[in-house]
Amino acid sequence: MSDLPVRTEAAGPLNVLMVGTGEYTTGFVDGKASGSDKKVGVVGLTLFDLRRRGKVGKLSMVGVSGNKFPAIREHLKKNITDAYNGLDTSFESFPANDVRDPDAYKTAIDALSPGDAITIFTPDTTHYPIALYAIERKIHVLLTKPATKTLEHHQLLIDAAKKAGVFVFIEHHKRFDAAYADAKFKAQKLGDFDYFYSYMSQPKSQLETFKAWAGVDSDISYYLNSHHVDICDSMVQQLGYVPTKVTATASKGGATDLGCDPVTEDTITLLVTWVKKSDPARVATGVYTASWTAPLKAGVHSNQYFHYMASGGE
Repeated sequence: MSDLPVRTEAAGPLNVLMVGTGEYTTGFVDGKASGSDKKVGVVGLTLFDLRRRGKVGKLSMVGVSGNKFPAIREHLKKNITDAYNGLDTSFESFPANDVRDPDAYKTAIDALSPGDAITIFTPDTTHYPIALYAIERKIHVLLTKPATKTLEHHQLLIDAAKKAGVFVFIEHHKRFDAAYADAKFKAQKLGDFDYFYSYMSQPKSQLETFKAWAGVDSDISYYLNSHHVDICDSMVQQLGYVPTKVTATASKGGATDLGCDPVTEDTITLLVTWVKKSDPARVATGVYTASWTAPLKAGVHSNQYFHYMASGGE
């Protein structure tokens, strides 16, 4: 860690650029507040509060179309500033309000200084070029999952981060949920890994938010299964297990009924073989299922559960 740049107290709190202006950053989708549980976003709200507490400095935001920003600012004022004791939701925006520019992230990142940071909450196919551009300019990166869609791009980002001496963190937030953190702790004492099953879904209404990229730029397995694959890995990696084989199957039809691209899968199930490195005779199975065509009015926005079984308990 000694080769990482040290930001001195005199330099003040780091400035943060939010890349991506959609549901996770602002809660603003299709000209209005999202109909999901992220009506005011997550990233922006968190950073506005961190700025209030002096933990971060200047905040900025970049998207592709600048004409969204007036409505986004009004949305944030109405749903955050006016609702949370006047919390300041101001930010510098890129590109200008009358400009559309897919490469605006470069201008926004260039406005930062080495040691500042960015968050990336954009379509999966854009993660790699945006993250790499920032890393090469010694900017720290918080990247939503999946970091990239290919192993090669993962490895290139790791190498670039080491060379630049910056932090790159993938936002697998379920690791910090109490239930999952407790499960990881308990798994240490349950013996050899045997079986893991998980299910995670969101209602089909969510596809209205994701219709522009669903099934084309990414799929439900990258979007939701990535959570439980990461959780399982965090639980069994400490026991010496590594994945050696992955197969997948999917159901289709429901998403296309909602107007999504014909290639869009409804539900994807991964079957993964795990092997213990120190004893290859120890083999375990992981089954991970994710869907974004769950029925409406199911009583919960995101249905999720898992089952872990080991030689000494479950």
